[in-house]
Amino acid sequence: MPDQVAVFATRYPPAFRGGGPIRTLEALVEQAPPVYSVLVVTRDSDQGSSTRLAVERNVWVEKGSARVRYTTVEVLAHLIRSMREVRRARPDLVYVNSFFDFKLSILPQLLARIGYFRRTRLLVAPRGEFGEAALMHRALKKRLFLYLFRLLRMQERITWHASSDQERSDVARLWGASARVLVRENETLLPEQSDSPALPSASTARRTRYVSVGRLVEHKGLHVVLAGLKELDEEIDLDVYGPAEDDVYVKRCKGLVAELPANVSVRFNGTLPHSEVRQTLAMYDALLMPTAGENFGHIIAEALSVSCPVFAPATTPWTQILADGGGVVVESRTSAAWSLAIKAHASIDQGLRFLARRHAGASYDAWKASSTAPHVFDLVFAND
Repeated sequence: MPDQVAVFATRYPPAFRGGGPIRTLEALVEQAPPVYSVLVVTRDSDQGSSTRLAVERNVWVEKGSARVRYTTVEVLAHLIRSMREVRRARPDLVYVNSFFDFKLSILPQLLARIGYFRRTRLLVAPRGEFGEAALMHRALKKRLFLYLFRLLRMQERITWHASSDQERSDVARLWGASARVLVRENETLLPEQSDSPALPSASTARRTRYVSVGRLVEHKGLHVVLAGLKELDEEIDLDVYGPAEDDVYVKRCKGLVAELPANVSVRFNGTLPHSEVRQTLAMYDALLMPTAGENFGHIIAEALSVSCPVFAPATTPWTQILADGGGVVVESRTSAAWSLAIKAHASIDQGLRFLARRHAGASYDAWKASSTAPHVFDLVFAND
């Protein structure tokens, strides 16, 4: 009989507004070895939306290689029933995809702690939530929960899934050097080789096209780029995709756009559906990502997979890959540093930009060829 794995996740496809973490989790589930039977419990709505997903709710449905239960978590009876269904499956492993969400992270961890799921392993993926910048958001609430978590000594039964050495350091900072941590880079469903870049057309020879894809929140840093563009005299287009999660922040960014010179054009295009991400990225000269920190950065992998260079500070696990040809490692998250980096790129001719795209694709191919580690489920059972 295959090992039973129960996954608790705040969102799962067809949800897409949460960005990379959703695609990462889908890849983790779909690439699980066939010895595992996977159940997924998730919400029946997308992030920041009150509209229900177009799925059957509060029952198990077949999706890919897993059975998924899209739960109306706002209704206590439905949430309780989902927990009972998981208990009935007698999971050998409970995988919690996030740390601070109450209904689909904290509650499953508490239930595992008191033995509700019987004797099971508990693997928790914080998904970047333990980074210093992430902990500063709603800091008081998070500090309170961390205090209670330690008080109940819940960490003693947990194995942590870190997607990078930096995230392992974040876990150790919070829970001590003795914390059990498995480092396994995130799975993807991306192709084995990059798409070849399209030759530039004469009609776009004078302008450089950039793209930003991500949630419109301060952590992602769009304001840094916009402030940097103010100082440039090159012909530049920037298309911004992402859900407007913070209205105050979006207003701030649009205020910066209003101050830009006429040679710089910025468009806000709303949320980009998952099915359109790669084909959209393929149209641009580079992805701009001034993030305060990423535990993985799925959008970076997607950009490189279509030979789109990436500009990012040294706050992601991709720094060496970008430095080796995947794009540009920007010196800092200051507007001055980003202004210099964009100016240097926008000033070169189309031939050199095309060559930069070729290098980005080659960097992706080298990274993909080296991604051969065992699945994280295998690592859990191997470390018993």
